[in-house]
Amino acid sequence: MKIPKYFKFIASFFGVIIAIFILYISGVLGWQKYRYWQDEKIAQKAEEGIRKWQQEDYERAMADTYGGKTPQETLLMYIEAVEKGDYELASRYFIGEYQEKELRSFDGATEKGIENILNVLKKVKLIDSRAKLAEMYDEENKKHNLSESKEEYINRLYEVWDYDKKAWMDTRVDGYYFSVSFKKYPNNIWKIIEI
Repeated sequence: MKIPKYFKFIASFFGVIIAIFILYISGVLGWQKYRYWQDEKIAQKAEEGIRKWQQEDYERAMADTYGGKTPQETLLMYIEAVEKGDYELASRYFIGEYQEKELRSFDGATEKGIENILNVLKKVKLIDSRAKLAEMYDEENKKHNLSESKEEYINRLYEVWDYDKKAWMDTRVDGYYFSVSFKKYPNNIWKIIEI
């Protein structure tokens, strides 16, 4: 029995359509797989870059020995360096990325201006982070009746916000608020972030 040409044509036509569909789906899936592989490569490269930067930052921090064992000691060292006119040394008590900015801040500064700032810095006092968190708890608890205890709240936020590696000192002079923030380096040296 001979298959009519009409059926052969239809079978061939559908065969071509199916082949084109299979090629199209294979191409789409192949392209998606390629894009996924490319995105994975980019993500791995970014992750490696971040890890490298973190390692270099850690090594720089470990090598930086300018600063004290407490925020107060670092601030005192800074004040003494400025009083001696050693602005290069004073700038070294800042975290790495702010040292140059701090050194430039002395350009064009008057002796009287520097003296005024030092007088203010001598009045700043360390803020008790746990006491501040306790105050925050009391305020939040009044508004929202918190389910966690004050101690749990303080410990949770202290850990989440890395308060063991941060410190603040502040004062008010003539109605103005002045503050100094600090960061603890991995070598246990306290550095100034900002005055």
